[in-house]
Amino acid sequence: MADAEGAWAQPGAHVADLEDLRDAAHDRAVLAEARVVLARRLGVAPGEALQHLIWLARDLDMELVEAASLLVKGGSAGSVGAVAAGRRAPRAEGTTERQTVLSEAEDVLRRVTAEDTAGDEEILAGLPDDPVARAVLDGALDSSAHLVPVRHDGEVADFLFADLNEVARDIFGRGREELTGRRLLRTDPGAVLSGLFDAYVEVLETGRGSERPSFQYTTAQRGLSRSSRMSVRCVPVPTGVCVTWRYHYREDRIARRLERVERLALIGFGEWDLATGEADWTPQMLANYGLGPDEVPPMPHDLPKVVADDDLPLVEEAVQTMFSRREPVEAEHRVIGHDGAARHLWVFAEPVLGESGLPVSINIVSQDITRRRGVERALAETRRQMLKQQEQAAQERRVAVTLRQAILPDEAEQLPGLRTALRSLAAESTARIGGDWFATRALPDGHAMFAIGDAAGHGLPAAASMARTRNGLLGLTTTGERPGKLVGWLNDLVSSMDPPATGTAVVGRFDPPGRVLEWTCAGHLPPILIREGRAEPLEVVRDPMLGALPGWEYMTITTVLDRGDMLFLYTDGLVERRDADLDERIDRLTSILRDCSMEPERMLSDVLARMEHDRAADDTTLFALYVE
Repeated sequence: MADAEGAWAQPGAHVADLEDLRDAAHDRAVLAEARVVLARRLGVAPGEALQHLIWLARDLDMELVEAASLLVKGGSAGSVGAVAAGRRAPRAEGTTERQTVLSEAEDVLRRVTAEDTAGDEEILAGLPDDPVARAVLDGALDSSAHLVPVRHDGEVADFLFADLNEVARDIFGRGREELTGRRLLRTDPGAVLSGLFDAYVEVLETGRGSERPSFQYTTAQRGLSRSSRMSVRCVPVPTGVCVTWRYHYREDRIARRLERVERLALIGFGEWDLATGEADWTPQMLANYGLGPDEVPPMPHDLPKVVADDDLPLVEEAVQTMFSRREPVEAEHRVIGHDGAARHLWVFAEPVLGESGLPVSINIVSQDITRRRGVERALAETRRQMLKQQEQAAQERRVAVTLRQAILPDEAEQLPGLRTALRSLAAESTARIGGDWFATRALPDGHAMFAIGDAAGHGLPAAASMARTRNGLLGLTTTGERPGKLVGWLNDLVSSMDPPATGTAVVGRFDPPGRVLEWTCAGHLPPILIREGRAEPLEVVRDPMLGALPGWEYMTITTVLDRGDMLFLYTDGLVERRDADLDERIDRLTSILRDCSMEPERMLSDVLARMEHDRAADDTTLFALYVE
């Protein structure tokens, strides 16, 4: 067999594996580049651009990678109406203030912790019954606590929690069981920082109650700070003071959520009071109409003055509908900002009717959809460009099909000393038509030349590369040189192509009298030899693929054949599948060949029927040569 009378060998790692990895890496690179191109066009993040790319591919009934390739090819067109999102993630509010409060609270805790608390139990034990305090606690609907003073040198240094009602909870969620008997400032140093402690002392000493309506309150405990708006009322009782408080968690949470909804969705809310002529708009509503926080919102009849001229009839009709037909309306209009840029708003408005049936107020909601409209325009233009590129690509594929049919003969030329059979099947998907080729020639010196190859890529570039490679080889065969020399020249030819090209090939020269085969493999799958019921790939010297390394010297391999041997050559379209290992597929092909008929045409039919290859994904070429 090969060189030393021909030893059998398994193929090991295959160049086709590398080609498959290269194709996968290429697809990933195309998708990544397409995301960047589309993101730049639309003015959106790459993640959002990928979603738009998926939708475009579905809309155009294209594979995702095919759509990405079209987009990348047209990427030099630049922006087609990009819009900038112009928004950044917000930072947490009050971080610096909380750190300051936490530091000050720790200072308070260090001071009060150092104080002697040995007499606290005695103070509580000697506390007389206080029905007034109990009445306050029992009557309070909110959290309430009975505080008694702790004095040092006649001054109030702290308060003790003598009792709390059942619903009492501090800002950390602690209630009666956790707080009774403990000192106020140790559990809540924020009382000092907020001035509440001084207010409690004043109520104790003056006998006059104190009340603080809603205010922002912050305290800390064990390195953790908490903040909330709260309301506090303090009243004197015979044994101290009673404090009633409420944290406005729910109100604050609702307000924060509404503010976030407005900010994230650019939604503004407004209300017109038609009786007083007053307008109450949220900050986002003012921003949507290009107004500052201190500017006065326009009333309904003045609204047309702030919209784009082309949209005036639409807005006037909406206002008229609310007042005459007294029905809700929704419409889109543009507002021209101070910079001259148009802002697109989608507006919902409804009249609120009084007892007379006439409108007394109007509720209005607006959403800034400028970014969405910009993305839609850019997507529409991108889709138009992709359709144009798709048509160009379809035309190229039609040319590629025509070129392939013109270049490759319908059947192989009969060669001296060999019985041949050939099947050359173009990919069923015209987008996947590749560069498979074959060539046969009876040489003047009585030798037989045959070759099989695959130009890298798909479509017209691959077909053009295939034509130049095949024709170049046929021209070089007239020199009578051995296959290694021919493939070296062919490699230089492919390397000099413009645009650059690569490909694989097996080129053989058969001497009929001695049944000696000289052949060279340029990165192609090695031929399979079938002899006396055995089938194994020929041992191959792994020279590089065509066009990869200019000037490379290719080796000529010598294999002695016997009468009745069958040589089987093929391209990767027969064995490559995305869901299968290439070595396993080659093993399957080898197993099938062991059981096949040794008649060339029947062998090719058997292989095609049993290999279950993917006709849509790539070209497939099979070549069987029977030694007579």
